[in-house]
Amino acid sequence: MKDRILLINYDFPPTLSGVRRITKLARYLPDHDFEPVILSATPNGRSAIDVDGLKEVEACGYQVIRTPSPDFDHAAAMLNQVLSPVRVVRKKLDHAAPPVKSPPKTVTLRSRMLSGSASFTRRIMALPDDRMPWLLTAIPMAEHLLRSQAIRYVLTSSYPNSTHLIGLYLKRRYNIHWHADFRDGWTQNPYFADYVTPLHRQVNFSLEQRVAEGADTLTGVSSPIVDHLATLSGRGNVVLLPNGFDPTDLSDVPKMEFDKFTLAYTGTMFMQRSPDSFFAAVRGLLDSYPGLTDNFQVIFRSNMKPEHLAMIRDLNLERVIINWGMGSWRDALSLQKSADALLVLEGENPNSHIMLTQKIFEYLAADKPILAVAPPGALADLVRRTRAGVVIAPDNVFRIKETLFELFLGRVTFKRNESLINSYTRQRQAEELAQILRGKNRGKLY
Repeated sequence: MKDRILLINYDFPPTLSGVRRITKLARYLPDHDFEPVILSATPNGRSAIDVDGLKEVEACGYQVIRTPSPDFDHAAAMLNQVLSPVRVVRKKLDHAAPPVKSPPKTVTLRSRMLSGSASFTRRIMALPDDRMPWLLTAIPMAEHLLRSQAIRYVLTSSYPNSTHLIGLYLKRRYNIHWHADFRDGWTQNPYFADYVTPLHRQVNFSLEQRVAEGADTLTGVSSPIVDHLATLSGRGNVVLLPNGFDPTDLSDVPKMEFDKFTLAYTGTMFMQRSPDSFFAAVRGLLDSYPGLTDNFQVIFRSNMKPEHLAMIRDLNLERVIINWGMGSWRDALSLQKSADALLVLEGENPNSHIMLTQKIFEYLAADKPILAVAPPGALADLVRRTRAGVVIAPDNVFRIKETLFELFLGRVTFKRNESLINSYTRQRQAEELAQILRGKNRGKLY
């Protein structure tokens, strides 16, 4: 008989971001006598949607329970839905009315001030994060599931970090094995741990400590995250469980044909994860070798910010750097499979050494040379240990430019560590988690 495990993750298909690790665990844990039950938030209407991911989940047939979340994104989506008819009417009236002069610049300034104020207010209310309101519906549902079903194990996964507070609450009230899984760092996170006040910092440090001390077992995706959690826990119950890839995902993904050398980037870009130095390197490449303009391209499957698009225009790179938008997860896999080489970017900032993006494992599965523009840390270490590509510091524009030319010429060769790469499959990841939950882990305890 299989043990039932409740997997709690804020995002879940059809939401695109932050779901791949959990969906793959849910798919392969049954091979190790675990029956998954999923608890997630209802999609907020603002996040990217992936229909293919939902089809994969539905094919597996396990329980998926969703509860509404009164957080900012859900509220904003509801407000947008309410105002949508108003905008339609206003647009029709604008077309019917005679043209008027553009509003003065003061209106734009006022709009920016309001936007900045809203952003600051959101950061003030985000304690420990902006998904905290989900706990109001998630905790009662989790309790109902524990009372009505024979669930012995609970796994909470972050980001958002507030998800672990559900596990902390349940552990204190029910006889369960609680596992806390960290896909990202908490107080170390270079993207979310720039706390707006000392109070926010102190509360997050305190909650992180309680989670590390309260969980029966913990995992982190990179060694720096695991080392930090092990220090907080002090009980030798923290295990490194990196992200991975599923070899079956690429089996039926269509391959595109390009008539020029194609470097591809898939995934999000935000905050310190900036393409500025890479764009400058491409501009330098074209200046040094003008003939490449018709034979070289970089395709992004990403959510480029307006400043990124403006930089492409300012550097006159529209013919070479192309953004196809986020697309679906399968769209990203198709581009990875079809490109000549793959690009990964990571910003250089405090705690950037902990970052180990899930995308890099999909890149490994695609078996293409990887250009990692990244500072020293977990990401750079993985690329070097797998011998799957070349790592260049983000501020070394000249070397990025020269490496791009070497990739174009086919002069950059790699002898991949296939044994190490094959250890990162999702199937093996599920097996290792099952061993951790049952106290049979053969890996390194911290």
